Amino acid sequence: MTYKIRQVQLSDAEQILKVYTPFITDTCISFEYTVPTLEEFTKRIKVISAEYPYLVLEEDGEIVGYAYAHRYLERAAYNWDVEVTIYLAPQAQGKGLGVILYGALEKLMALQNIKNLYSCITGDNVHSIEMHRAIGYEFIGTFPKAGFKHDRWLDVVWMAKEIGEKENAPQEFVNFPNVEASAVEKVLEEFNKQF
Repeated sequence: MTYKIRQVQLSDAEQILKVYTPFITDTCISFEYTVPTLEEFTKRIKVISAEYPYLVLEEDGEIVGYAYAHRYLERAAYNWDVEVTIYLAPQAQGKGLGVILYGALEKLMALQNIKNLYSCITGDNVHSIEMHRAIGYEFIGTFPKAGFKHDRWLDVVWMAKEIGEKENAPQEFVNFPNVEASAVEKVLEEFNKQF
């Protein structure tokens, strides 16, 4: 099997939504109740990728996973903070692919001068919690019974990771489309060699 990480294109929305849908309909991993329309999902990709990296993972040309960063909170002092998200189709899980995909995402965020990564995980999603812990995320808290889905209350676990050095005054946040294209390609090449 051949794997490849690349930047998202709006035309990927249908395949990405196909990966995401079972997490909405069959699990408590996503707190959404209804599957978004293709139009709505395409808009989400467009909005996120206007500021942050949004990556897809292909297996033999078919999208089997994706990861992205998005703004953590709106106030200016949070410019160096993001929330990260990753979803992998069942056939892509348990192979270390998520670690490689997240690694590429982190390197790209470093080019934006981002410092703090946060992940919000359903409390009983042990696999995701363990993966985040393995790549350097630390447990920072639990919101008990924060969501209700599939007839039960669910805890939410927050994990965090710092990347880069924390200077007295951080460098200015760079919108992802303004990051030098050659630097982005170099990162993707580096991580695609790991497959």
